[in-house]
Amino acid sequence: PVPRSVKIELTARCDLQCFFCASHMRLRAKSDMDEQLFRRLARELRADGVEELGLFYLGESFLVPWLPAAIRFAKRDCGYPYVFLTTNGRMASPARVRACMEAGLDSLKFSFNFAGPAQFQEVTGAKATAYATIVDNLRRARAVRDEVERATGHRCGLYASSIQYDGEQA
Repeated sequence: PVPRSVKIELTARCDLQCFFCASHMRLRAKSDMDEQLFRRLARELRADGVEELGLFYLGESFLVPWLPAAIRFAKRDCGYPYVFLTTNGRMASPARVRACMEAGLDSLKFSFNFAGPAQFQEVTGAKATAYATIVDNLRRARAVRDEVERATGHRCGLYASSIQYDGEQA
């Protein structure tokens, strides 16, 4: 049977090197999917009965310049009832989040796998100062979501997930 939900990885690139993720192991070329290939796959999957489309896997989809266009295509042209995305949050600026939500994104999840700046640096290999950017992007995503909902009537779910590394982490 056709799966109800499918993920398409728009990019194998990521701006972080989290120790628990296979992305940084360099097992494949770090590039973006061809936009025409994405469109063909999205059309075919929807025609086969897929209802939910995730636009991510190991790579960070906010690095893809045409991410809002991909969401819009999936929602408006293909008719997916549910389009979702998970991000590490660093590149999820308010402007990029707004463009995605206005394109019809149904769910945005922040993968928030660190309890503070020091753990962020340890987990991701990025500078601890980027932790504040992610926290700010997460907070501002809520305001953007509420503004988009007021303006368009479309409500995007907003979530965060985490991994607990030790008993000390709340």
